[in-house]
Amino acid sequence: MQVVKNYLYNVFYQLLTVLAPLITMTYLSHVLGASGMGVQAWTNSIVSYFLLFATLGITLYGQREIAYVRDDVALQNRRFWEIQILHTLVSLVSIALYILFVYSMRNVPGEFSQNNHQLYLQTWVIVSGLLDISWYFMGLEDFKKTVIRNSLVKIAMVILIFLVVKSPADVNRYILLLALTQVVGNVTMWFYIPGKVKLPKINTLNLRRHLLPTIGLFIPTIATQVYLQLNKTMLPLFQNSAIDSAAFYENADKIVKVSLALVTAMGTVMLPRVANYFSKGNMKAVNKAIYLSMDFVTALAIPLMFGMIALGPKTTIWYMGANFLPAGWTISLLAPIVLFIAWSNVIGTQYLMPINRTKDFTISVTVGAVVNILLNFITIPLWGLYGAAIATVISEAAVTLYQFWVVRYDLSFAKLFSGVWKYFVSGMVMFIVLIIMTTHMAATPARSVIQIVVGVVIYFGLTILLRANYIGNVKKFVTEHFKK
Repeated sequence: MQVVKNYLYNVFYQLLTVLAPLITMTYLSHVLGASGMGVQAWTNSIVSYFLLFATLGITLYGQREIAYVRDDVALQNRRFWEIQILHTLVSLVSIALYILFVYSMRNVPGEFSQNNHQLYLQTWVIVSGLLDISWYFMGLEDFKKTVIRNSLVKIAMVILIFLVVKSPADVNRYILLLALTQVVGNVTMWFYIPGKVKLPKINTLNLRRHLLPTIGLFIPTIATQVYLQLNKTMLPLFQNSAIDSAAFYENADKIVKVSLALVTAMGTVMLPRVANYFSKGNMKAVNKAIYLSMDFVTALAIPLMFGMIALGPKTTIWYMGANFLPAGWTISLLAPIVLFIAWSNVIGTQYLMPINRTKDFTISVTVGAVVNILLNFITIPLWGLYGAAIATVISEAAVTLYQFWVVRYDLSFAKLFSGVWKYFVSGMVMFIVLIIMTTHMAATPARSVIQIVVGVVIYFGLTILLRANYIGNVKKFVTEHFKK
């Protein structure tokens, strides 16, 4: 039952994390315009590389390490302080390097000189990373605290955006507001630490033992970040300062992430659980959890993918305005990554990471990063915004295919993909109906809601008729955990 609760908590928070900007997106698209939103998206992509160095792979590593020792309070306390002190030191170095970088780029023609002040404002994003200790609570499988505190902060952020951002001249306020709400959200988590985590004697702390493992996880994190952020960074640079394209890509990416929140939340919840099974040598429980998770996320990812392909362009027209239609077509192009990331989240985050096969995970995301970089240099000059989306989809497919390859002898593909055809058949039928509906219906909020409801009814109705695996698995899973 704990896994169910944690999944629901994490889904709620992940959805709120991406829904908060979605709620404000239609407002900001009219107030700031594509140019103002593009400045925020582009400068945030730059600071994200330094934030990446500041976190040093600690989010996944810390979560796993706390899960390993959660039954030993003294060791748990020591692990927390060792990891967090290391995190703080690296973050301070990253802040210094970022400020130096921004200062050195102040006279470079183009986006760097035009948006130099905005780049300085983004420094607070790295500060928020320094203060982030959510990995500790996730390692303990205590998701409630993280969800409640940060949810309140996200809600406050939405309210403040409507109160503070009133015109295109307020782009600096918008950037600062987004960064500071992250800082406040992470600070609130520290109020739970006094009395819960004791500081051991300084001479018992060993920071060095964590350095190499975190660097090992830092490499795949770099690779992942490359194809998450590089597109937004490169688009304006490759298209004669067309910073609007960064806004189109950013908005499309945010909408796709709403769907991803549903499928990747399971990975965040299952990582500490599978790590705990692995630490006890219970590989049978590990594999069983993976098969169940794979079926569950596939059942969710397929309708979300087909739904976004069908509804993306028309929904964008009424949601953000006709000027943002390129973002709508980008949503349709990016939609397949929902399925690829769902599968790689199960194999990579839920299996390879908890059983300490970091090397395989690292290579997989490195392959994706290399593919993305090479394709960007070809597809962005050729097709611009749409080329960036195509490169991202191919990159995610490469990651997933490599991960399947490295587990081919460890997991049964027959069990991983048992009954997947039923989800694809149901999804295709839903897709065809939605395409017909969007072709003959105007783009309005009410009609988009009708289309979504019809799609949901068709998909889940067909999966029930076909007796898809998730129905029996969910019943069995809930029954077993309620008995406990």
